[in-house]
Amino acid sequence: MIRTALRQAAALLALALLPAVPSGISQLTILRGADTKSGQVEMATVQSWGDKVLWVDARAKSSFDKDHIPGAVPLNEDEWDALVPAFLDAWQPENPVVIYCDRDGCDASEAVARRLREELQLDNVWVLKGGWRAWQQR
Repeated sequence: MIRTALRQAAALLALALLPAVPSGISQLTILRGADTKSGQVEMATVQSWGDKVLWVDARAKSSFDKDHIPGAVPLNEDEWDALVPAFLDAWQPENPVVIYCDRDGCDASEAVARRLREELQLDNVWVLKGGWRAWQQR
């Protein structure tokens, strides 16, 4: 009787874990080529992720209005409260968020990434190494 209960429990556990396997594989694919310590990612790695990426433009609104990555949503420190709702409308938990600003080492993208991680508790957030220039040179 105990063996039957243990087998049933093991079968239920296996069934419960089954949906997690594809998600885990997907996350491992996303993490390949990304620096998990710094939270930065190379352009080539982001390109390998395909169209699942949500691009976030951390530059000033004037720069975003001039030009931006197609499909990107603006989100910067100066207009955080006004822009967060549009970001949340575009965000999907299973897709990586990649933030860029003008250049490598730009504080704006780091600040937005930090706020997304800390305030909104998002964990699949990356900063594009090289920023807007990396996109232009792809």
